[in-house]
Amino acid sequence: MLSTLLNKLRWSYRKNVPDLLALLRRNYPAFMFDRHPKPLQNEIPVFTFHSAEPRSFEEKLKFLSCNNYRTLTGEAFSAAIAGERDIPERSVLLTFDDGTATLWTVAYPLLRKYGFCAVSFIIPGCIPEQAPETPAYADYEKNRVSAEALVARERSDFPLCSWQEIVEMHKSGVIDFQSHTLHHHLVCVSSQLVDFIHPRYDFYFFANINVPVYRVNGELNFGRQMPWGTPVYRTEPRMAGKPQYFDDEAARQACVEYVAKHGNEKFFARRDWRQQLTQVCQHARQNGEFEKRDEQTQTIWQDLQQAKQMIEARLPGKKVDQLCYPWFLGSDLAVEQSCRAGYRVNYWGIVPERASNHAGEDLFYVPRIEDQYIYRLPGEGRKRLREILQIKIQANLPRFLSRVARS
Repeated sequence: MLSTLLNKLRWSYRKNVPDLLALLRRNYPAFMFDRHPKPLQNEIPVFTFHSAEPRSFEEKLKFLSCNNYRTLTGEAFSAAIAGERDIPERSVLLTFDDGTATLWTVAYPLLRKYGFCAVSFIIPGCIPEQAPETPAYADYEKNRVSAEALVARERSDFPLCSWQEIVEMHKSGVIDFQSHTLHHHLVCVSSQLVDFIHPRYDFYFFANINVPVYRVNGELNFGRQMPWGTPVYRTEPRMAGKPQYFDDEAARQACVEYVAKHGNEKFFARRDWRQQLTQVCQHARQNGEFEKRDEQTQTIWQDLQQAKQMIEARLPGKKVDQLCYPWFLGSDLAVEQSCRAGYRVNYWGIVPERASNHAGEDLFYVPRIEDQYIYRLPGEGRKRLREILQIKIQANLPRFLSRVARS
């Protein structure tokens, strides 16, 4: 199905090409390109992690420690950029998206070891109460468990930190927990059919976040446990600002029933299963509608407000006033509603024409750069930019090819 392949290519483009264009246009901090950069002053680069592997993460912390860098809390960062206090020399902000299990098993103990802190943007609507007992970092240091054992949970049924773990990290002061929206979800934004839910669908490794949120019997289903055959239309992150397209539930049900009638999972072994389902969907589809602007505005505001309230209720003494956009994609509407919900800071990925963070700049458009670029900071042990990019390409190309193959 050509539309499926094009959709995967579009998402890959949006994930990787902005980084390439930022490099070509030099829309990154000056230290990224200078051969002999001066020590950081009046600038706070923000680095983003999604996971932490023991060896590579500790190497980054060693680099920061050996070169006398200091890490900031979210509150210290926002106060410095707002001009409420001076920007400390050689200061950086480390951020973790999603709150995956290695925040607990790897990042937390290593940050404590080096006397650093970080901000983690969590998804309260997806967090479990408790998680199974996990190997401790102390056991890894004593060679009782492998590095693989520390990261294995991220591929299990409990890939996110539990509330129990989050509360302990919060109390330590090492991790500053902030909002990554309530559900980190996609919405359909077009009647363009791009795929169906099938056994090889790319669900992502937690919470089925690559499955858009649908109405089921008129109510939004944030569980994202959709049956085989569910039509998937072109999607965007909820915070990207496009109105949600509500599909024809009767047509969706016709597709699901067709799959169930023709063997359920076995149906997808047929070479022409996409063509069959496309015909069923197109024949049955009659209605579909877009949400109204007022409805969209209210839904975004409720998401952000509820995420903030839930985190604050769970963590004693916590003030949540910082938001990170899933997939790095926000919108003017999301910024407006985040302000209305009580947020003071919004974090993105690359922000056009804003390379870094200096005092007086807009806290609702904070740019972040990928964690491997820590090695371009001024100091001993810097890596060449070419070396970093080669490692990045080698790591990401197999993932992209495997996802395309699954289409």
